[in-house]
Amino acid sequence: MLTKQALQRRNYIDKIINTTGLSILEFGAFDNPTFRREMGDSVWYIDYFSSDELKEMHNDNPRRNFDLLVDVDYVVKSHDFTADIEKKFDLLVANHVIEHVPDIIYWLQQLEQILNSQGKIFLSIPDRRYTFDYFRPVSLATQMIRAHREGLRRPDQWQLLEHFYYHQKVDPVKLWNGETPGKFAPRFSLARAMEMAERKKNDYNDAHCWVFTPESFKQCIADLKSAKLHGLSIVELEKTQKNSNEFRVILECC
Repeated sequence: MLTKQALQRRNYIDKIINTTGLSILEFGAFDNPTFRREMGDSVWYIDYFSSDELKEMHNDNPRRNFDLLVDVDYVVKSHDFTADIEKKFDLLVANHVIEHVPDIIYWLQQLEQILNSQGKIFLSIPDRRYTFDYFRPVSLATQMIRAHREGLRRPDQWQLLEHFYYHQKVDPVKLWNGETPGKFAPRFSLARAMEMAERKKNDYNDAHCWVFTPESFKQCIADLKSAKLHGLSIVELEKTQKNSNEFRVILECC
C-alpha cells in the first residue's frame, strides 16, 4: 500500500525509469516509502534511527501510521554512511532528506560511491515558496562549500539560526491562489533565535539546513559540479505541481 503522495512520486519515477528488477535503497522512508518490499520491490531502507526508535519517538504523533512503518535495514548514525553498506544500488531514493543534511557535498559524494555505473538518484525536495521557509533566502553553493570545508556532522549554529528565525507557518493552497502571507512575523525574536541556536549547536537537532526552489537547486548542483565537488548531473526535473510543496529531480553520474 502506498500513500497518495508516495504514489505520485512512484508514478513520476516509473514514467522515466523501468524499476523492474532494480536494486533500490531508500533513505528515511519511515511510514511513507516510495517502494515497498511487499509489493515486489527489491528495496532496502536506511535511516538514522531504527524502526523501534522511530516508533518510540513518534508514539504520540497521530499523523504517523505504524502499520506502514518500514523495517530499517541500515541504521546509520555515522557521518560516513557508506561504511555500513556492502553493496551498490541501481536507484537511490530520498524524499525530503537533502534539505536536512548539514554537509550536502559529502552526502552527494557518498551517494556516488554506492551507485552502480548506470544508476539513478531520485530526490523530492521542498520548494521554499510553498513551505514554512517562505521568507528564508535560498541557499547558495558557496555556503555548501563552507559547510563541507568545516566537515559539518550536525546542523551548526548558523543553519539552526536561519531555521529558527525564518520559520513561519503558511498555507500552500492560498499561496498557489496568489494569496501571500503578508509581512514576515517570526516566531522568535532574532535575539531569541540566536540564543536557541547557540544553546543547541552541540546536539543533533533536526532542521532545514538548506532551502531551495527548483531553479536554485539546479544552479547549486551545476555550480558544485563545476567546482569538481561531485560528479552528478540532473537529467530530469519536475517543477512543483499546483497545490504541492515539493519538486522532483533525477540525477546520474555523467
